[in-house]
Amino acid sequence: MSDVVRLTRDLVSIDSRSFITSRPICERLTEALAGWQLECVDYRDSDGVDKRNLVARRGRGCGVAFAGHLDTVPDAGWQRNPFSPDVEDGILYGLGTSDMKGAVAASIVALSALPEDAPALLLLTSDEESTKRGVRELVARSELVRAFPPKAIIIGEPTGFQPIRGHRADVQFVAHAHGIQAHSSLAEGRNANIALIPFLADMRELHLKLRTEPAFQDAAYDPTWCDLNIIVDNYGTAPNTTVGQATCRMKLRYSKSIDPTPIVEAVRHSAQRHGLELEIRPEASPPELSASHPLVSTVERIAGRAAGVAAIGTEASEYKKVAASLIIGPGYIEHAHKPTEHIRVADLEASVALYSGIAAQINGTDLREDR
Repeated sequence: MSDVVRLTRDLVSIDSRSFITSRPICERLTEALAGWQLECVDYRDSDGVDKRNLVARRGRGCGVAFAGHLDTVPDAGWQRNPFSPDVEDGILYGLGTSDMKGAVAASIVALSALPEDAPALLLLTSDEESTKRGVRELVARSELVRAFPPKAIIIGEPTGFQPIRGHRADVQFVAHAHGIQAHSSLAEGRNANIALIPFLADMRELHLKLRTEPAFQDAAYDPTWCDLNIIVDNYGTAPNTTVGQATCRMKLRYSKSIDPTPIVEAVRHSAQRHGLELEIRPEASPPELSASHPLVSTVERIAGRAAGVAAIGTEASEYKKVAASLIIGPGYIEHAHKPTEHIRVADLEASVALYSGIAAQINGTDLREDR
């Protein structure tokens, strides 16, 4: 078994879903990074759960950084054990194999094989799948990143080895309607859904508008329109109970060429008009390198594929504040967030060579656009 497959299996076997502590997986990574200079960027999330980011450095000077997240989505729908990574017919199954513990393992193996004096930097975060707080804490607080700013950042999300130079970012909304919970046969309750439904009707119209109006279209992306995804939560209320609280959660995805302000204001106005509490949580603006950027052309040449843009979201929206960021990794987004998540062993092993080549090339390249 190769080193990258072995390390990927170890990481997948450790439960690191976003709502639990990331300390155990960081402890395993500390073992894998013996001999590196390590920095822990710790915090507690909004539920009081201990979280850890790891920054690891070796070599001299500043070079490329490889970034990845350690958390996974929940394990809903899995028939096999999501934390028992099994290889069948050349495919490794398990929660986080594709998104993105395989790429984390590949970057560690690739950078560890570089000459000892070659600059190498790893940025490993918590909470990417939930709030992206981990990357914000790392960018704001890491002393290693401040002392040794990377020339570029490679993020190993699953792209099927296609370089991704830009992607959408999001604004999240949480709207709350309050009622009075009671037995539904009595006149003592007040159903919170009655207050929420008019707002949902407005959101339906906005959802459809985004798919038809040219102002909210970007032909470079697939799909071309801004997406407004709508989730409704009654917190498990039974049909014989008046709903005491109803919550609508929404995520708006938009690309760099689109101004989200009219959409945000439409949501805000509707919530005010219908008397709902509204939280608005924008992330950083969409990252998008130009097609001619030196980082893009360098990675295109190594990967042998043209760079594109994607509808996904990654930590590049935050990392772009530190250095030019590009996404490329093994696995496919179509296999992520599913109860059959998997990655090809051959792709894992190929990613080690790819990342080694990228590191060697970028460390010796001037990536300034005006060079």
